[in-house]
Amino acid sequence: MTDQTTLERELVERARKGDDPAFEGLVRMYQEPLYRYLCRLSGDGEDAMELTQNSFVKAYLSIRRFRGDSSFKTYLFAIASNTWKNTVRDRGKRRNVDIEQFPIASGNNPHDEVVRHQEQKRFWSLVDKLPARQKEALTLRVREGYPFEEVAKVMGCTTGSAKASYHHAVSKLKEAFEGDEI
Repeated sequence: MTDQTTLERELVERARKGDDPAFEGLVRMYQEPLYRYLCRLSGDGEDAMELTQNSFVKAYLSIRRFRGDSSFKTYLFAIASNTWKNTVRDRGKRRNVDIEQFPIASGNNPHDEVVRHQEQKRFWSLVDKLPARQKEALTLRVREGYPFEEVAKVMGCTTGSAKASYHHAVSKLKEAFEGDEI
């Protein structure tokens, strides 16, 4: 067990007993990764900040019901995913990803940087056109590095369904890069 896992469990146990500073520790631990995840899903920094805050409020209000079947991070990301899905559903639309939020890799050759930037811009434009579940599975797997079992827990589905959503997303992106649009 890593030090972070041990610290997380200690903070969760204390927070479940009503220790507000312990919950603040969980916020400090996961605020930035959760915000980045929601930024990728929503494509908007302000929306991501609001979704992050709403997710932490929901986690705070339900911390006593957290059973510990998964890590708190997985539990929190599941809350955030559901909050994002509800927002998308309530708005009836999806926003485009602001590619400027994603830094391009620095290199020595300016031409290579321009090409890399254009490819990144096209990639994120295509990702944004994916259905919500495929976009979510791809983001959790690739950008957050979750194993499929954790992707499934966050998405509230079976591991097989998470794998299928991910593989459909990858297939659609491959087709799109070969010239066919999503």
